[in-house]
Amino acid sequence: MPEELLNMPPAYCMVGAYRLAHDPLLWKPMWSRTSQAAKRAGAVAAGWAVVTWPVQRLFVSWFMKGSASVTGMASMYESTISTADRLDGSNDSSLLGFGMPSLTTFAAMMFVLGQCNTIMEFWLRRKLRECRNEAYAATVRSRGKGDDWWTPYFEEWAEPPLAKAEKNAKKQAIYMRLASPLIRIFVLKVVLLPLDFIPFMGLIASSVIRSLSMGRQLHSPLFAHKRMTPLQVELWVTERQFEYRLFGLTAALLESVPVVGLAFSISNRVGAAMYAFDLEKRQQSFRSGKRKPLPKEETYSLADPRRPVSGRLHADSPRRKLRLTPPAVLRAEQPYQLSAKQAARSSSRRRRICNARRSIQQGF
Repeated sequence: MPEELLNMPPAYCMVGAYRLAHDPLLWKPMWSRTSQAAKRAGAVAAGWAVVTWPVQRLFVSWFMKGSASVTGMASMYESTISTADRLDGSNDSSLLGFGMPSLTTFAAMMFVLGQCNTIMEFWLRRKLRECRNEAYAATVRSRGKGDDWWTPYFEEWAEPPLAKAEKNAKKQAIYMRLASPLIRIFVLKVVLLPLDFIPFMGLIASSVIRSLSMGRQLHSPLFAHKRMTPLQVELWVTERQFEYRLFGLTAALLESVPVVGLAFSISNRVGAAMYAFDLEKRQQSFRSGKRKPLPKEETYSLADPRRPVSGRLHADSPRRKLRLTPPAVLRAEQPYQLSAKQAARSSSRRRRICNARRSIQQGF
């Protein structure tokens, strides 16, 4: 893949979907093993949708009206419903010759399709897990590279964001708990249930939450191939935090589409493997000396809100002027000094950073 795609991680999701759909060597073996189970799961989900549709449509309508009454926005709800029905649900409104559904009907359709997706995902959970792993492995094998081609971690920054990586490690522990199966089902299916009645709102909210850990999960095979330590994984993700968030958000949005998202959950592994392959080629260019470590002027841009906050700040940093430089009058009479607690904390932080740097050097 062109190296320019590394600056556009969402493109790998699109390329992965295209390759899965057009490469028989990828989709035919998986479809031959899962076709019967997929047809049975689809039949069960379709039967559930047909049988429960009248009741669920009434429930969605009652819930939407009841929520508006409880929140005191009944008049706004009636105005919104009438306006939406007039714009997209009237007799003269159509798409490809078919009448557009009303807002209540559309919300009920999304609600029922989400249940059908859950039924099929539960029915095919083992097959899907096998297909996802196989899609990643087959994509890597198609590049003609063995396990010995993957090299150990190599630092690409002249000044690694060690302090930011330590903070992100604490946050990531919370994100990984949210990504566990039971908590994920509770949050996405119970806590965010009211948002399912608002078209596309539940889909977007669940995708944002899943994007916090999606990119890291998709590249867990990459970390295993490179035999990276936990600290190296944190540095790797921190240095590419914005890219991984975009990649994870795009993948989560595709997987959140009802029913079709099951196929996207496989194609995302294809895109993740292609993304990992390009990142490894970039790593090898740094290791061979073709690329020099990125200086802090490129990785610590003051105009970039994603700038990692390390132990040292720029001399011209606004934060330094604001936090570390007292006013001129006070500077002459009361020079700035660290308290004993702050000095001990700073010394402990410097020791942790030095130990982390030594552990990184030992891992090369």
